[in-house]
Amino acid sequence: MPQLLPGVLGHELRNPLAAAMTGALLLREMLDTDDTRGPVLDSVLHDLERIKHLIDGWLQVARAGVAPRRELSVDELLARVAVRHGAQVVGPASDAEVAGDPSLLERALDNLLENARQAGARHVRLAAQVLGGRIQVHVEDDGPGIAPAQRERLFRPGSTGRGGHGLGLYAVATTVAAHAGTVQCVPLTRGTRFTITLPLAAACPALV
Repeated sequence: MPQLLPGVLGHELRNPLAAAMTGALLLREMLDTDDTRGPVLDSVLHDLERIKHLIDGWLQVARAGVAPRRELSVDELLARVAVRHGAQVVGPASDAEVAGDPSLLERALDNLLENARQAGARHVRLAAQVLGGRIQVHVEDDGPGIAPAQRERLFRPGSTGRGGHGLGLYAVATTVAAHAGTVQCVPLTRGTRFTITLPLAAACPALV
């Protein structure tokens, strides 16, 4: 039964999602170009497209244990996430590329920034640093920090300090592992730093 789960999820999620996207596209075509409802519907279509890519990416991870891969600009990845969350990108441009799935990696960073905001952080900063054949992406916040006992089980499923399902950081760790990377949590004097380390695209086997 577990072997069938990815296929079942793919069928059960993709079909209603395709119907929703078709309906939204038809509705968009019915609106005049100057209709004020257009931008709202465009945002809905964008989110539906993101969901589709996330489903596709997670299904490949579930089946093969690795994420879909293509060359991605780290600077562009951080810029898109920063805009969504009102975060700051600091430091010089890295000009680095990683091999991975943009939807999965963006969602992993989304999870880290959403957690920081929910924990009470007022400012979140993103930075990238190339070290040899790998790149480190830092997510730093000025929140209340994480207790040492909680840090030890932070990336396990079900671990949460806010009454949620405790899957966000587990999803981050699983996503990063599927990209042959690691994630660490380090306490700061004020706040917390999460560091995702990924191999550069040039250090990866041929892209698939």
